[in-house]
Amino acid sequence: MVQKKDYIKNEKIVYLKEILKNFDNFEIGKKYVYKYNSHVRDFEYELHKLNPNTIFMYIFNDKIEITKINENKFEVIINLNDYKTIAERRRIEIFMKIERKHYNHYMLWYYRKIWHFDFDTTFGNLVIPVRYDSRLLKLIIVKKPQKFYLTLPELEKREIPDKEFGFPLIPGELYLYEINGKKVSEMLEYYKKKYKGMPYIIRVKLQNRKIEYSFLKMLINKGIFKYLNDISFKPPFKIRQSDIRYYEWEFMNVITPIVERMKGGQFPNFLDAVIQDYDYDSTNQVLLKFIDKQNQTFLCGVDYSNSMWCMRLSGFMFKYKIKSVYRVLYDLDENTKLFEF
Repeated sequence: MVQKKDYIKNEKIVYLKEILKNFDNFEIGKKYVYKYNSHVRDFEYELHKLNPNTIFMYIFNDKIEITKINENKFEVIINLNDYKTIAERRRIEIFMKIERKHYNHYMLWYYRKIWHFDFDTTFGNLVIPVRYDSRLLKLIIVKKPQKFYLTLPELEKREIPDKEFGFPLIPGELYLYEINGKKVSEMLEYYKKKYKGMPYIIRVKLQNRKIEYSFLKMLINKGIFKYLNDISFKPPFKIRQSDIRYYEWEFMNVITPIVERMKGGQFPNFLDAVIQDYDYDSTNQVLLKFIDKQNQTFLCGVDYSNSMWCMRLSGFMFKYKIKSVYRVLYDLDENTKLFEF
C-alpha cells in the first residue's frame, strides 16, 4: 500500500473477497485506488468508504455498492449491464475471482452475450447462466460464525458444515449465501440431486452413446474419419486424491478427421465433441449436430461425395434440435415443412 497526498494505492481493492475481509480497515473519506490506465487517464479501480457500513467501489467508473448489514453479513449490488466492453468485463471477472489451493477460480464470467456463475464443487462444476432480467445482482455474503451442534449419545460438539453457509469465497471465512434472494446452498443441492453433479455434455454423451458409435463408425468406413493411433496426451503418472474430481468427467474420442474430406471454415474439435442430434434431408446423407466442452455448437453434414461440411452456430442454439436450428436460420413459419423451402 502506497499513500499519496490525494489518494492511497492499495492492491487489495482489486478483489471483492479482500475488500470484505478488510472492510473495517478502510478509512472513511479516504480515496483508495489501484492501476493507473494511461488510455483513460484515470485509475481502473477506485474505492470510497462513505460511512462505517457503506463502500462504493468503481471499476472503470462502473459502481458497485457494498453494504455491511451486520458483523457477519454483507450485501453487494452489481449491475452487469454496466460492463459493456471487453476490458470492463475482464475487470469484473477478476474482481469476483477466488483462489483455491492449486488454482484460481473465476466465479463470474461472460461468454457469448451471457453472464454465468461458476461454482466448483466436490461433485463437479455447476455453471448457472444469469437471466437477462436478473442482471442486477444482489449478493448476500456472510462470514462463517463459530456455531456448533451436539450429537447423541455422547453429546459430542461438532461444527456446522460449510455447505450450510453457501459457496466458499475464502474457505472457513467468507461464503456466498444468496443470489437475488435464492440460497446458494439450495441451488447446489438441487443440482446435485437432479444431475448427480454430471455436466450436460456427459449426460448427452451417455444418452446418445449407441447412436454416436454408429455414426462415427459410418464416418470411418466412408473414409471421412480415421482412428487416432498416435495419442500425444499422456496422463500423469500419479493423480493426487485432491485432484480426482478434475478428471472424473473427462473423455476423449480416439478419432480424427481426414482433412481432404472436410469442407467449410469452422469445425469442432472432434476429440472432445459429442453428437447431440441427427436428421436427414434430400441434399445430404445425414445431418449431425455436435457440441463440445467449450459450449460451442456446430451443424455438420455428410454429402453424397462422402465429404463433411460444418458451420458454427450461435450460442443460443446450444440445446436446439436440428429442425429448430433450420427454422431459426431460414425464418420458417409453422406451415412450412422442413427441407421443402
